[in-house]
Amino acid sequence: MIDISSCASCGHQLGVGRFCTNCGAPVDSSTPQPPTAADDWRTDTAERRLSQVAADPRTPPAAVAPPPPPRYPLFADEVEEYSPYGPLSTRAPEPAPAPVVTADPEPAPHAEPAQRAEPAFEPYQYYYDEERRSPVLWILAAALVLALVAAGWWFLVRDDGSDPAASDDGGPSQSGSAAPDGVDVAGRATAKAPRTAPPNEDVNGDQVSYDASNMLDGVPTTAWRTPGDATGLKLTFTLREPTELHSVGLVNGYAKTSTDARNRTFDWYLGNRRIKAVTWIFDDGSKVTQQLSETRDLQQVEVPDVLTTRVVLRITKVSAPGKGKASRDFTAISEVSMVGDPTS
Repeated sequence: MIDISSCASCGHQLGVGRFCTNCGAPVDSSTPQPPTAADDWRTDTAERRLSQVAADPRTPPAAVAPPPPPRYPLFADEVEEYSPYGPLSTRAPEPAPAPVVTADPEPAPHAEPAQRAEPAFEPYQYYYDEERRSPVLWILAAALVLALVAAGWWFLVRDDGSDPAASDDGGPSQSGSAAPDGVDVAGRATAKAPRTAPPNEDVNGDQVSYDASNMLDGVPTTAWRTPGDATGLKLTFTLREPTELHSVGLVNGYAKTSTDARNRTFDWYLGNRRIKAVTWIFDDGSKVTQQLSETRDLQQVEVPDVLTTRVVLRITKVSAPGKGKASRDFTAISEVSMVGDPTS
């Protein structure tokens, strides 16, 4: 019986190839091959596993083992030593490549200069770039400087009450208390008016008179009052002794405010007529003109030192009556001031 499972040349067990794995002698293809798992009648049924592959025990192992599959380098492959002052690299730095110097070719005689390539992106501009800074900050700073300058100018030129106040006619007027030199002799004088309004009752039912002496009592809520427009009227004040006057003045309306039982307020200064201009006349014929503003304060004007025993106050301009529930067609003066030095 011929052994078909051994090589005819060396007797080594044959495999599935066409050559002997021991001596390399060809295996006759006409020689019947050993049965395989696929030819086994016992496994050629529907019950065999499709994934099952029969291993030939006669197949020798490969002479050279296949190389391992490639892998990517790991971070752990590059290990550096560290010290308290930083990493200690054991690798020598790679030398920098030598610059390649090439001679620039001369341009053609009439060649156009090469266009410089523009960057593909616009460089980032920081917010503090002078060319992109918003002008709003400069405008606000300029407005603040102008406001400070205007405030300083106002404090320098504002009226502090010591200078004559401007009246409606633009003339000079002076308001305030008595001058520092001399005494107010109006309280020791007498007053005479060509006409006076009759007494009546106030909003609370109290009797009120409007005699000329009310201008000399030092109470601004009492007043001399006359009906209608008193322009051209002359009031005469007689001093107790000859006095060297330094200033004169008056409260140019009825400086009183009343509240009735129904809690309604009546401003009699704005309701009655106000004096807007007067002329003061003294014994020697000298005159001083005074323009008055709309205020309840005492308004004074300086006069040249003049010795007199009588002072005439001529009313030269009067306002119209006020409006509202306090409106009254009367001309009123609440107080008169005459500051000077009596001779005795």
